[in-house]
Amino acid sequence: MKTRREFPLKRAALSVVVAAAFPAQSFAAGSAGVAQFIAGDVNVLRASGKAEPLAKGKPLESGESILTGAAGRAQVRFSDGGLVSLQPNTEFKIANYVDEADPKQDRFLVDLLRGSMRAITGLIGKRNRENYKVTTTTATIGIRGSGFSVGYNPDGSLGITTELDAIEVCNAGGCVGLTAGESVRVINSSEAPVRTNVRANVPTPPPTQEVVVAGNQTTSDGKPAIVPPAPAPVKQVFTDLAAAVAFTDPAASSSVVESYYPEAGIAVLTSFLSGKPIDFDSLDSRNVLTQFRSTPGLTTMEKGALGVPSDPDFVGWGSWVTGQKIVAGSTTAIESVHFVMGRPTPTAQMPADNMQGTYQLAGGTAFSSLLGAGQLVSGSLVANFGVYSPGQGYGSLDLTTRFGGNDYGISSNVNINNSKITNTSGTNVTGFFTGNNASRAALVYSAPSVTGTGPSTGQVSGAAVFQQTNLVLRPPL
Repeated sequence: MKTRREFPLKRAALSVVVAAAFPAQSFAAGSAGVAQFIAGDVNVLRASGKAEPLAKGKPLESGESILTGAAGRAQVRFSDGGLVSLQPNTEFKIANYVDEADPKQDRFLVDLLRGSMRAITGLIGKRNRENYKVTTTTATIGIRGSGFSVGYNPDGSLGITTELDAIEVCNAGGCVGLTAGESVRVINSSEAPVRTNVRANVPTPPPTQEVVVAGNQTTSDGKPAIVPPAPAPVKQVFTDLAAAVAFTDPAASSSVVESYYPEAGIAVLTSFLSGKPIDFDSLDSRNVLTQFRSTPGLTTMEKGALGVPSDPDFVGWGSWVTGQKIVAGSTTAIESVHFVMGRPTPTAQMPADNMQGTYQLAGGTAFSSLLGAGQLVSGSLVANFGVYSPGQGYGSLDLTTRFGGNDYGISSNVNINNSKITNTSGTNVTGFFTGNNASRAALVYSAPSVTGTGPSTGQVSGAAVFQQTNLVLRPPL
């Protein structure tokens, strides 16, 4: 039986392990922490709404979110010495982090929205344990010690296990205190946590799996740390995803760009988590099968995603230099292919007809032009829901692109019909909203030409993804 004297000794041993595994780290001024270790597909959603791959050594700030893919893992070291290890398919937000070495001002408030994590408390939790909290969809975890694990189960419930000392798990149903080694299960936000012998669902690589050395990381015994290799590409079947595609048909008498929005969803999708091209099939409103294939032997020019395809608000994007469009067995060679895909917001989950949503750019492809590929620098979308008639509204799209050091602006009005975004006047726009209350927007665009501070680009096309930053009552017209 363990005695009370053993817990301080165990905590001291843990400190030695942490010091060995994570050498001294410098932090950028104002940053909350730094990405200590990255493996697989890991992205960061900046406070501005822009998503980008997260690399080892990159600083993280309050207000930013980390999203790991099916093979993604990340370890974050905070400025107060605290550690968080994020497992695959996890979304973790640094909601409010303040490290002023002042118990009254310090804050370590983070959200675990899906997936699983392990945490070791830093100095903020020791200065004022009331200011250290992990919030989930069903409960809030407060510390009374220094280490714990938490993970969502496949049925949506939450598992929490204390690794060291004690924690407290609370929700609307009540609070349960746990000491080292104890676990609870939280079914929903209104029922009190229930004690269980089942540990939190926090996956670890199987010991028999082939591994590779990861940088200069070390384990508790000083040996090189290891991470599992990425899984083999797999086909994923989803019948409720939609895509919007913009591409050029070089065989046409004049250079044209088409936009394509499948009404009946995607049948087959190659995993975004693999390194292989993303091919997809779809049925349009006439039940005609259309297939989009990247040119055999070529990989995607680029790709990105917010979440994974099974998430309700998943959005993915990508581009191919060349590809194929296959309709009823007839193949057309296409170029400069840009696409977005996701699960359109159901009509019942769309914002009310008197609401206005503001969105900021969260990702997208490098636009294509006659001058070559350019950079998508910034963008915004304003959506007025239900202005003309129920389910229909209008909005405005603004993008800033850059080529050869010159900036080019793209502006367009858009039409909104439930979750669908369209425009056929001037700039061609096709896309959709995804997530509850249309929390994200994804679209492709094409324009005959744009001009800016440099020479005319000629025809341009690309893909852009937006994150909602505000949803308010629509101002009077």
